[in-house]
Amino acid sequence: MQSHFSSQSLAEIFRDLYLSERTGILALRQKELEHRVFFGRGLIQYAESSVAEMALGQVLVENSLLSTGALAEAERGVEEPADLPQVLINRDLIGKQALIRTARGLAERIIEAVFAWEGGAAEFDERDEIPEVLEYDVLSTFRLILRGIDHMADFKPILEAMHDFDNGLRVRRPTPIPLEKVTLSRTQGFVLSRVDGSTNFRDIISTLPTEDEQQASRFLFGLLIMGVLEYDPPLGDGPFRVANILRDHADRCALEKMQEKTIQQAYARMRTQNPHEVLGVTPSASRTAIERAYEEAKSLFSRDRLLPRVRERFRTELGVIESRLIEAYLQQSKPAPAERRNKKREAGEQQTRRINAEDLLMRPELDKTRTRTELEEAGREAELYFAKARKAMMSGDYHNAIQYGKLAISYNDRDARFYFMLAECQARNPEARWQRMAEQNYTKATQLDPWNADYWISLGRFYKKRGLTLRARRQFEEALKLVPEHEEATKELQNLR
Repeated sequence: MQSHFSSQSLAEIFRDLYLSERTGILALRQKELEHRVFFGRGLIQYAESSVAEMALGQVLVENSLLSTGALAEAERGVEEPADLPQVLINRDLIGKQALIRTARGLAERIIEAVFAWEGGAAEFDERDEIPEVLEYDVLSTFRLILRGIDHMADFKPILEAMHDFDNGLRVRRPTPIPLEKVTLSRTQGFVLSRVDGSTNFRDIISTLPTEDEQQASRFLFGLLIMGVLEYDPPLGDGPFRVANILRDHADRCALEKMQEKTIQQAYARMRTQNPHEVLGVTPSASRTAIERAYEEAKSLFSRDRLLPRVRERFRTELGVIESRLIEAYLQQSKPAPAERRNKKREAGEQQTRRINAEDLLMRPELDKTRTRTELEEAGREAELYFAKARKAMMSGDYHNAIQYGKLAISYNDRDARFYFMLAECQARNPEARWQRMAEQNYTKATQLDPWNADYWISLGRFYKKRGLTLRARRQFEEALKLVPEHEEATKELQNLR
């Protein structure tokens, strides 16, 4: 295996060798420097470097664990630097535990150094076996890889990409690492306790002090790399790959910029446009064309199509755009005053041309029939939009439910059901503005249909939820006046006492 690596992909090379239980030597080169890491069945056994200060013999001498003469004597019997530990033990020149501690510390230094590189060349030399002099295990290998990630260069793009995903983090079962045996720092232990399958990376990190965020982010990244954690739902098939999240992040950033530009242009344009320009139709457009244009414009700025950060950042602009679209639709949907006058004039002229004595007796009835026809047509349109509003509400799309409800009211403003449904949707938004609108619409429903006990009970529950006990009591009492045996009203009133 021979390839180039970046600081962001190096951890995956170590992970893949570990998971596939490979045996051999991983040579990592950058210009004249070379570090070599020895793997035995996927476990890191030993590490050596071309840097003189990182040679095992030199480190042993500097730490007064070996004399210069003893080192020279041992090196005479060594063909490869990797054979030095075995020679030192065979000749009883150093205690085994002291050698293991020194070699592990050296391996840590070498791995930290190579992870700090921005990139280089990697080559894996497959071997049948590697001397297991230093007795490395799963936990020590895991710890060394995490130490490398702590020193990894160019981590910022990864951090930004991980912040982007709303997917929760969960512990993979079965866990490839015995977590219960891993020694964790205070921050690492706290972060791991927050991984519950529903909390995402961004929310976990937000619970930490600023000075701990970097360490915790690298720790979570390391757990993802090693397969201890996984996204829920998964980001894709196979093991976690940095290239995938960086690509997805780049695509997301490009989409975010495009959506921001679209919103900014629409906001600036609609503030000065007249209604037919807002919808992009001609002044004489048909009702069907107006509805189609409105639906297309509304879908362009719908909640489902916009990224969460864009929705939050441009909340004010989106509110203005939404209002302008509704206003434009309502104004364009109604005939213009001149058009209405022309229709009346034409109708009057037709009646005048055909008038006779018998017609004079029939005209009031004809006028009533024509008015009734217009009202019935408006009522049908109102019911159509009310049906759409109820469907949207049942599917949890409260935004569109409110818009369709407003359209229904524009055709028939005397139906209590429309106001009640608007109130039910608006009450779900905790902001004060929406709560005021909900109260107004609940009240309007009780005014239009004062004989409906359910409207009074809903208004009472609305007040109860806001802590307005006296107001809530009055609504429940009104409901009981209408239906003295009403169980829900009776129960609500008892709960207030």
